[in-house]
Amino acid sequence: MTVNAKTIPGNFATDRTDDTAAAATVQYAASGSGLFYSLYVDNTANSAKSYVKVYDATSGVTVGTTVPEYIIMIPAGVARQFVVKQGFAFSTGLSYAVVTTGGTAGTTAPTSPITVRFIYT
Repeated sequence: MTVNAKTIPGNFATDRTDDTAAAATVQYAASGSGLFYSLYVDNTANSAKSYVKVYDATSGVTVGTTVPEYIIMIPAGVARQFVVKQGFAFSTGLSYAVVTTGGTAGTTAPTSPITVRFIYT
């Protein structure tokens, strides 16, 4: 799995995290408070929809038990960009996992890895 954090110039947001193999294992993208403004998800390698679970945490997340702050569904075989003009707030940190079932309980990873990109401050 490749997770890269980068600082980006500009007024919109200051940081970007790219994960080219997102799956059901939680990844911690950022610590501290902030806003995430954009989420890009590439699910083209999968024939089933997937769900990105977003948590406000820097540790202690158990996928399938910890309640996500946001759950974003991605249809099968597509890539999508989501932009939230006012941003979604996080106070502790930004973490995520990708599964095949919506809601809190889903724990199964997609058949093929998914690319996820967060843009945040």
